[in-house]
Amino acid sequence: MLIEEASKTGELEIVKSSILYNMGEEPNELLLVPDNMGELIVPFTDQMTLKLIGHAKLTKLNANRCYFLKPRRRGMAITCKANARFLIVKINPIYAGDICRDLNEISHGIHFMDLSKDSLRKLKKVKKEGGSIVENILRNESVITDSMTSLNTTVVSSIERIKHTSGIIKIRDIYHSLNVSKSKLEQHFNKEIGLTPKEFCKIEKINYFINLYKQDEDQNLTELTYKCGYYDQSHLIKDFRYFLDVSPKKFFASVNKG
Repeated sequence: MLIEEASKTGELEIVKSSILYNMGEEPNELLLVPDNMGELIVPFTDQMTLKLIGHAKLTKLNANRCYFLKPRRRGMAITCKANARFLIVKINPIYAGDICRDLNEISHGIHFMDLSKDSLRKLKKVKKEGGSIVENILRNESVITDSMTSLNTTVVSSIERIKHTSGIIKIRDIYHSLNVSKSKLEQHFNKEIGLTPKEFCKIEKINYFINLYKQDEDQNLTELTYKCGYYDQSHLIKDFRYFLDVSPKKFFASVNKG
């Protein structure tokens, strides 16, 4: 399913990765975990729909249009016909608020981004150097501007601490270390990211579990559960059902099937 992936390093780079999907000859559904990134979705074929977990409404994604999502509180499912092809670009969350500020929201945090035909043509050719190509396109379209330089240092520092601990950190330790109040930290996060610090931590933690599990599916699940900061397996299952509306077992079965 996944045929190209190009990741960039650096805490404050705008484009973190670009992923080109080819869903094959059968209709399929792609279930995506929230990962604290903004997302640019570019379908190259018609008959695709997006459903955010927790919302009943389906959003139709039209070919050769661009859609932008701020960091998601919950998972999402992309359903598509045979031979669907689309690009998902992961955007550093610190820039997500600025990017979507002037965009039209069409449904529950899904924004429409109007790009030129020339930019869409270039996006179709994105491969291993996708990150830099997409960043240049967004700059040329004035989606990203040089004015996006006054980053909120409180949010940046908080994100660094959360990612460094894979989300296994108490919120009070974050605002104490930054010498800010809990309410001020939450205010900054909601404005810049669209999530609370606690939500950001939980999303980081469940991704840590998923990535470690994928590395070795035969490892002891009880030990892995505690290692990732969960009290027990019921706590882990509760988070999976909240974020993805499925159990860990069903989620990994669907991933392996895809």
